[in-house]
Amino acid sequence: MTTIFWPRDVLQDGYFYGWTKSHTVCVAGVLNAATRADADEVLAKAVRSEDVQALTPSCGTPSVLGYAKLSSTRPLALPNIEDDPLNTFLIKPYRFNHYHRHLTNSMRFYSADNDMLGLPPFHDDLNIPMEASITHDFTRNRSTQLNVSDYQLIINQWNAAKSLQEAVDDSWARPPESSEGQHADSRSEGSHVQCRRSLFPSPFGVVPGTISKLREFSFVVRQIEGRARMLYQIIQRKHVERKWPIAASSHLYNRHYNSVWVILNDVIIGLAFRQFVCQNRDVLNAMVADGLESTLAHRVQRVLLWLDSWPAGLKLNTELSKFYANGFMGLIAQWTKLLHYGLSFLPAISFLVETASLLGMTTTLSLFLDLVNVLTAHLHACYRVSSTIYRRILMLIGSLWNLFQGKRYNTLRNRTDRWDYDVDQLLLGTILFTLAAHLFPTILVYYVLFALVRLLLIVMHASCETLLAFMNHFPLFALMLRSKDPQRLPGDTYLQVKPTLTGCVVTVESHPLPFTVVFAQYAELWHRLAQHYNPIRLGMRLLQGRVLDTFPHASLNPPLDC
Repeated sequence: MTTIFWPRDVLQDGYFYGWTKSHTVCVAGVLNAATRADADEVLAKAVRSEDVQALTPSCGTPSVLGYAKLSSTRPLALPNIEDDPLNTFLIKPYRFNHYHRHLTNSMRFYSADNDMLGLPPFHDDLNIPMEASITHDFTRNRSTQLNVSDYQLIINQWNAAKSLQEAVDDSWARPPESSEGQHADSRSEGSHVQCRRSLFPSPFGVVPGTISKLREFSFVVRQIEGRARMLYQIIQRKHVERKWPIAASSHLYNRHYNSVWVILNDVIIGLAFRQFVCQNRDVLNAMVADGLESTLAHRVQRVLLWLDSWPAGLKLNTELSKFYANGFMGLIAQWTKLLHYGLSFLPAISFLVETASLLGMTTTLSLFLDLVNVLTAHLHACYRVSSTIYRRILMLIGSLWNLFQGKRYNTLRNRTDRWDYDVDQLLLGTILFTLAAHLFPTILVYYVLFALVRLLLIVMHASCETLLAFMNHFPLFALMLRSKDPQRLPGDTYLQVKPTLTGCVVTVESHPLPFTVVFAQYAELWHRLAQHYNPIRLGMRLLQGRVLDTFPHASLNPPLDC
């Protein structure tokens, strides 16, 4: 038995041509030639063309397969293949499967996406998965079963059928030409493309080291670097012609226009926000001037004074509590002086926010995060001091606890070993343990205060960075294509069986690409953010006194240096 994949839009008699592999035939088109020799000559001329030569490595060399007559001119009509001694690979009976021969400029194609295997299977009897139907075909000889490479070869042949048919039609209508002119045109075109590419050097090739250092400390630098990367790739893809394979070209095409859509939407939202800021500039400046000092200075100082006066009956160490309170309040007082000096630049900062809105809402949000980091620098300094002391006292208590148990931590082998201590060592350890136990509640209280403040800032950072990831990587164009034309984002293929009066018609169709694949890049980025800001992870670091840091972006998108 021979399986023949026939284009559903071919409704004429003639010599059909295409590819054959393992008793599987993929018909690309039909030639209305007088004899088979004429058909062979036309196809040979088309095969020598540059377009068909590009298809040969992934599809194979096409050939004239035989002569067929259509039983009718109705769609999905089954052809009648005449017997020919040269068609030794066509073994009766024939099993016809129709497929869509997509236009080359439609960006539609078939795909053998294995990600569909992760979805629930289809149980409809009329929707048979393509690969499963071929694998479980009991009418085939086991030696001729299709493997994965043969399946991908058939997929490539379906996608290349229309290109081959256009090349054959062009060679049929065009008189013989000298090949030297074609090669000269191709060389000149290649030089033009190469010249166009040289006009756009990489924007990061000059100062990659400086950007890589600044992008970890500034959200604005990181956002501008990422947006410049997108613009650079947009300019580069604009001058790259679509080539075979169609799946790779479609992927680049979708990424190109998805980047354009993301940038345009970002700029539109930024312009709307800028209009809101301009209309309410005075009110917003007054709210910021009144709220900053009250929220970030006075409230924290009141909490420190409350902790220094034995809050809720908790008797803290008086001297250590005064040291903490006076030290932190002195640091906050110095920061308040700097804040008063910085408020004189509030109109300039407001103008900077309005200017950043012209670059998009993501730039404004990044600038907001940078301003938050600057305005809360005193709280971060207080947190680092309190967390360092808290972690050191934990280590001290842990070491003294090992001393009372007659153990010692072996740093070379990274384990705790038994050890015999002298009486003087035990006495000194007892004194130090008593001192640490009396100081620990006071250290813990002040650490909890600034750790909670740091945790609130971490939650705000996590929310804003999730929003930034949503706005920078949302697959808006891909979702539009999936709803408008799913065949431009195909998943796996299947055989659709339609009963007819004379039997049934089998057509190769495509599942739309699943949402899990459409949102794969965005989901991966969100997963990394969620993993870093995992509440359990943050809670463990909080208990251990380790620093609660924001998401590290240094290795997320390395600077482009091509």
